[in-house]
Amino acid sequence: MGIKFRGFAGLLVLVSLGLLASCSNKSSSSSSSGPGTLFVTTQGDTSVSAFSVDPSTGKITANGTGLATGSTPSAIVLTPSGDAAFVTNRGTGDISRYTVASGGTLTAVSGAQAAGTNPMGMAIDTNGSFLFVANQGTGVPGSSTISVFSISGTTLAAVGAPVATADGAVAVAITPDGKYLYVANQFANLISAYSVDSTGALTPVPGSPYLAGTSPSALVVSPAGSFLYVANSGSDNISAFTICAVISNTCSVADGGLVPFPATFPAGLKPVSLALTPSGDFLYVADWQSNQVSGYAVSVASGTLTPTSQNAISTGVNPTWVAVHPGAGFLYTANIGGPSISVFTLNATTGALGTDGTAVSTGPLPSAIALK
Repeated sequence: MGIKFRGFAGLLVLVSLGLLASCSNKSSSSSSSGPGTLFVTTQGDTSVSAFSVDPSTGKITANGTGLATGSTPSAIVLTPSGDAAFVTNRGTGDISRYTVASGGTLTAVSGAQAAGTNPMGMAIDTNGSFLFVANQGTGVPGSSTISVFSISGTTLAAVGAPVATADGAVAVAITPDGKYLYVANQFANLISAYSVDSTGALTPVPGSPYLAGTSPSALVVSPAGSFLYVANSGSDNISAFTICAVISNTCSVADGGLVPFPATFPAGLKPVSLALTPSGDFLYVADWQSNQVSGYAVSVASGTLTPTSQNAISTGVNPTWVAVHPGAGFLYTANIGGPSISVFTLNATTGALGTDGTAVSTGPLPSAIALK
């Protein structure tokens, strides 16, 4: 998941670019039996590039030359099979499409798919049937929407008209069973919840939207579909919710509604991206202003977060996206202020991250990562 700011007027060129978008870690990595390829979008040269991943060290090396995206690429997702990639382009309001070869090389597909206004974060269901896109809108209340597309290879077909959501939609996450979709609405400090039917159509969940912290910028669903975690970049903390997919002591109705935890969990300065390990045992947060990744042990039963003994590790400048490799013990951050990608080993027992100082240079303003 990655950082999102208003982007309509701003402090630095990064903010004026609409500084990035995010999705859950579910939509930024695809299933794999081992290391393979890392893809990174870069806003400064409007491109997407592939890097090969070393299976023993996690180190990455360039694999071919970058391909063009639209203006201000904000997020990238892979289909579950890993044979197609999609990139949202905030500046041009569309989605670039690519085929992905078995070796990880990309081939651009002619013609971008129109999206909503300022498309940001994306998510794909685990069956690879539907792509969900958060359209930030113009900043005017009522202009934010969610677009839904059916997926056939690299072809996207709109499922109905875009659905209205609360102000400032920047990130989306879907439950593993594909039944419920959640949206981080950054300008409204709210999380919207929708049920998803067999056609991909969205229906608001009763009780939605739900209050988050200040400027929710990224969100991720636990692998079992029991909990939702939200990075609040304005209040420097993480909100956690129980997902009411089944009736329990916490949930009186199984309708996808959210029950907030009684307290938030502290993070570093400006947390903007989240990633869970495939097992769901550890959660990592990119703290943009702290130049670090914070780590938490996750209670699979209760969803409670506890800082790992390491607590945090330094990254490059302004980490905007954090991603865990789905098939091996490695973690990566895209550092938009570098510009670089930081490479870490991940201890599956303790959750500790290790680095030999490796940082790989990228094109200017790296904004998002996907792993295969």
